[in-house]
Amino acid sequence: MKLDDLELFLAVVKSGSFAAAARKKNMPTSTLSRRIQQLETDTGRKLLLRHAKEMSLTKDGQLFVQQFSALFDDIETRLINIAEEKEQLSGLIVLNSPINPIQHQIGQLALEFARQHPKVQLRFQLGNQLDYYMRGDIDIALRFGKQPASDWIQKWIAHNPSVLCASREYLDTHPPVTHPNQLHQHHLLTSNPAHKWFFRHPDGETFQMVHNARIQSDELESVHYAAAAGFGIAKLPEWYATELIHRHELEAVLPDWQMEGTDLVILHPQRKLLSERALALIDYINTHWTGVTSTSLLTRTHRHET
Repeated sequence: MKLDDLELFLAVVKSGSFAAAARKKNMPTSTLSRRIQQLETDTGRKLLLRHAKEMSLTKDGQLFVQQFSALFDDIETRLINIAEEKEQLSGLIVLNSPINPIQHQIGQLALEFARQHPKVQLRFQLGNQLDYYMRGDIDIALRFGKQPASDWIQKWIAHNPSVLCASREYLDTHPPVTHPNQLHQHHLLTSNPAHKWFFRHPDGETFQMVHNARIQSDELESVHYAAAAGFGIAKLPEWYATELIHRHELEAVLPDWQMEGTDLVILHPQRKLLSERALALIDYINTHWTGVTSTSLLTRTHRHET
């Protein structure tokens, strides 16, 4: 039994006649009649009784309608929804990130995209796991640093230098820090426990260290809150820490030393596996990315990448 023939049988029943169904399906009446006969042959059941100007269902025909009509209606509805989604960009997009994406320009761009497409839903999902490409619930992942090999597309967004910072309370109650080699005397906080710390001074001196951080977290906010609570000296991305330092929540440590950071990358499945809405959001981010984070979604201006 061919599903296409079954769908034609249901079309005849809904239309009330072979002629009406043939017009709807844009095919000759003779072809439609032959396809229904083939369905009856394949199933070994008489489905329709044909009269001169009318037709009626047999008991088997009525049973087929009861069993399959709702199923095909549901398929038709789903196909219509898919077509509307492609045209109107509707549905859920999941953006997974080790920080609240709204704090980053990518999150702000996603909000602007959603404003332009009212039927799009956004889910900002916190996470820093490396198995994002094995999960089925993530459309776009934002990550820092080198990523494992996978079939996901990886786009470099920006380099993020890091800074050290701590609360005034912590700095007042612990030995001063004037050189990176003194950090071993302090409690350290980081979101990348496996990474070495590299420092460079403007006079050319370099220093690197392997740390054993007291507080480690996959989420930057946890490191931030631990530093603000006086637990130690935190390594944070410069873009994240700048505002905290500006409002005196934290203070810079070793400001004369440049600290190597990590690259920011955006990752997503191959384009052929993406929904239309996720693909459109990724293209929007790539087009409007400037690297500048603003607190106002209404006044921020864009420039195109070249």
